[in-house]
Amino acid sequence: MNPVDVALTRDTVGSIARGHPWVWAEGVAGPRPPAGTPVVLKDDRGRPVAFGLSDRGPIAIRVLSRFPLPLPRLVASAVAAAADLRAAMFGDDTDAFRLVNGAGDGLPGVVVDRYADLAVIRLYGACWEPWLEPLADAVAAVPGIATVARRLGVRRVDGSAGVERLAGPPIPDELVVRESGLRFLVRPGRGQKTGLFLDQRENRWMVRRFAADREVIDVFSCTGGFATHALAGGARRVIVVDVAPEAIADARTNLRLNGFEPDRHGFEVVDAFAWTPARPADLVVCDPPSLTHGRKADAAARRRYRDLATRYGRAVVPGGLLATASCTARLSFARWEQAVREGLRRAGRWSCLHRAAEPPDHPVLAEHPEARYLKFMLLQRRAEPAARAGVG
Repeated sequence: MNPVDVALTRDTVGSIARGHPWVWAEGVAGPRPPAGTPVVLKDDRGRPVAFGLSDRGPIAIRVLSRFPLPLPRLVASAVAAAADLRAAMFGDDTDAFRLVNGAGDGLPGVVVDRYADLAVIRLYGACWEPWLEPLADAVAAVPGIATVARRLGVRRVDGSAGVERLAGPPIPDELVVRESGLRFLVRPGRGQKTGLFLDQRENRWMVRRFAADREVIDVFSCTGGFATHALAGGARRVIVVDVAPEAIADARTNLRLNGFEPDRHGFEVVDAFAWTPARPADLVVCDPPSLTHGRKADAAARRRYRDLATRYGRAVVPGGLLATASCTARLSFARWEQAVREGLRRAGRWSCLHRAAEPPDHPVLAEHPEARYLKFMLLQRRAEPAARAGVG
C-alpha cells in the first residue's frame, strides 16, 4: 500500500516535528484517509514532517517515524528492538512483562504482553487492523514465543470480547508465570487487561521488601499479587480484599502456588470503597481501578482518592505503612498526590518513603506525557512520641 500525503494544520506541525506520536482530528487540514492507510505528513509548504498510519476517532494519525518505511520492516524492527531491551531487564526469575508498550517502543496504539511462551497483543488503534499479520509475525519471531494471541475488547477498535489465536499452538485457558521468583496464575481470555497487572511488578517488590513480620491488608487486590509478595517477604498474615469472587479464588490459588496455606489468611469479597477492616494493620496496600475517563469526572475522582486515603490511612497502625497507587491517566502525579495528602491529614501525620511511576518495561516517549498514568507512593504513619510527665 503506497503512502498518501496528508497536510497538517500549521499549529500541529511543531509538536509532530518534535516527536509527538498523535495527530488529533483537528490537526488534519483536509479529508482523512481510511484507517490503516500509510501517510506522509506534510506542512503547509508541502515539506515532509513525519510518516504514520491514518486512524479513526479523535486520534487521526499515529506517527511511526520521521521518514516513510515499508510497514512490515518497520514493525519487525520495532518489535525486535523492544525484545532486545527486555532481554537486558529480566533474568530467569521473571517471564511475565510488557514486551511492546505503544509509542514508547515505536508502535503507538500497540501493546504486547508476554506470559512465558505466550504473547498477547492488544490494539488500541483501528489503524493496525490491516497490519495485524506482519505484527503477529514479528512477535512470533521473538525468541521463546510459541503462541501469539490477540485480546479483544477495545470498543473503538474491535467492539468484541475474548481472545483469538494469531500464530502457534492453541491458547491455553490458564498458565503459570514467574515474577521475581514467585509463581502466578494467568488466564489469557479472562480478567482485567491481558491477565496479570504487569505494571505493578516493581511496586509489588517494594511491598515485599517492607513486609517482614507485618500484618498486611491488600485492598482492590484482584488476584492477590501484592499479598503474595508480602508473604514472600515474611508477612505474618495477609487479608485479601476484592469485589470479584473469581479474583479472590485466583488469589487463593496464587498463595498456594507459592507454598502459602490460604486458610491461614483472610479473604473478603466486598466493595473496597466501602469496606472497613476489623482492626488496623501494619501495612495496607490500596490499588484501586482507574476512576475517571473523562473531564467531567475528574473532580469526583480526586475526591474518591482523597476519601480512600482517609479510609485506609486510618487502617494503618502508628508506625505502619500505606502503599497506595493510581492508574488514572487523566490525573497528573501532582494532582493525585495532593488528593492523597488531603485525605491523610484526617488520618494522622505521614512521611513519604518512596514514589514511583511506570516501570522500565513500560517506556514512555519523551514528547508524549499523556502516556504517563501510573503513580505509586509508600508512606509511613508517624508514631506520636509519648508526652513526658514533667521536666526537672
